[in-house]
Amino acid sequence: MIMKIGLKIALYPVLLGFITLTSMAQKGVEDGSRYGHGEDSISCIKNLSLYREHFKHNAYSSALDSWRIVFDECPKSTKNIYIDGAKMFNDFIDNEKDPERKAILMDSLRLIYDQRIKYYKQRGSVLGRKANAILRHPEYRSDPDIQEETYGYMKESISILKNKSSDAVVFTFMTSSVMLYQAGRLTDQQVIEDYAQVSDILDYQLTLNSDNETFVKYKEATDNNFITSGAPTCESLIEYFQPLWEERKDDVNYLGRAVRFLSALECESEPFYALAAVALYEKEPSAQAAFGLAKLFLSKEEYDKAIAYYKEAISAETDPVKKGNYYYQLAYITNTELNQPEKARTLALEAIKLKPDWGEPYILIGDAYAGSKDCFTDEFEKTTIYWVAVDQFSKAKSVDAEVAEKANERISTYKKYFPDIETIFFYSLKEGDNYKVGCWINETTKVRAR
Repeated sequence: MIMKIGLKIALYPVLLGFITLTSMAQKGVEDGSRYGHGEDSISCIKNLSLYREHFKHNAYSSALDSWRIVFDECPKSTKNIYIDGAKMFNDFIDNEKDPERKAILMDSLRLIYDQRIKYYKQRGSVLGRKANAILRHPEYRSDPDIQEETYGYMKESISILKNKSSDAVVFTFMTSSVMLYQAGRLTDQQVIEDYAQVSDILDYQLTLNSDNETFVKYKEATDNNFITSGAPTCESLIEYFQPLWEERKDDVNYLGRAVRFLSALECESEPFYALAAVALYEKEPSAQAAFGLAKLFLSKEEYDKAIAYYKEAISAETDPVKKGNYYYQLAYITNTELNQPEKARTLALEAIKLKPDWGEPYILIGDAYAGSKDCFTDEFEKTTIYWVAVDQFSKAKSVDAEVAEKANERISTYKKYFPDIETIFFYSLKEGDNYKVGCWINETTKVRAR
């Protein structure tokens, strides 16, 4: 009897402890703690360890059951639940063939990002990640409903993060905006507003990362995407900007954007462009403002005034890409409108110094050479200008693949005007000899026959 009583007494603390432990067990999702309490905390830590071990070895299917317990029961245990979960479910979606099953997995992926926001905040950045995670799957990218859903996520993300927005999110957002416009789900005014926001963010990020090629490519692609979308026209841009005039005519950001957008579509002849360009220059006589007036006077064929403002824009501009563009445009006017090819070449060479991988200035120089037959009275010497012109067109396509078609057309045209082999022989020359083309051109080239 004493032994039985003693045994009961000995077991009592153990049983009491078990009852207490069981009664104190509580999941993290219930009490807001990281792991929960009691047995539930032990279960959480055990399953967290199990899923992580499988995950490290890319055994996602083996990790799933343990991951799901952690996701459901202790959602605040670690942010890795959501980072790892997104990676696993993206992999499941990639490998799933059944459309219905794939759609269920996609809903789970959405839930992962929603729960991450619930427990770890960072709504702006996570919404951007959520959109990109959905759109990384090709079968969803062209679906207008999915585009509209992800556009909403990205729009909110950008409105929260502003200049701190991810460049990838900003770029994808603009792509979605254009696609939705082309699908009839957004107005041209909304696309213009989206681009205005995106353009400001990318411009800001470029000031901080001017040497980052990725940013430059995103900006160029975004600009091109907008301009070619069909949304911006002179009419739609004026419809967007003009109603804001009275409220924002003293805002240099608004004025600069209006001038820049309208100029990109060559709307300089519009009265509103003149209004905005003059106001911008008066408020802030910057390089951009001077360029705006240069384009205004160019549209009016007031070349002296246009040139003066181009020179002012070049002098004030610090961005080498923009400055190179200004030099090129001034060179083009000087050659085509003023018929001053030598000055045009000097300006084009300045553009090349600033943008050495740009082919257009070389084509301009080639055109200037090809148009300079009046340099010579001798018929043979007149044909030699085509050698140096073709040299420039060849340089253009060697540095810039985008101008290859234009360069090849000119090469094909002007090769026909090379001197024939008999004429070359008559001048005591042979193919491959060095030859210096005189006059203002003063370039050494190779003798070639047509």
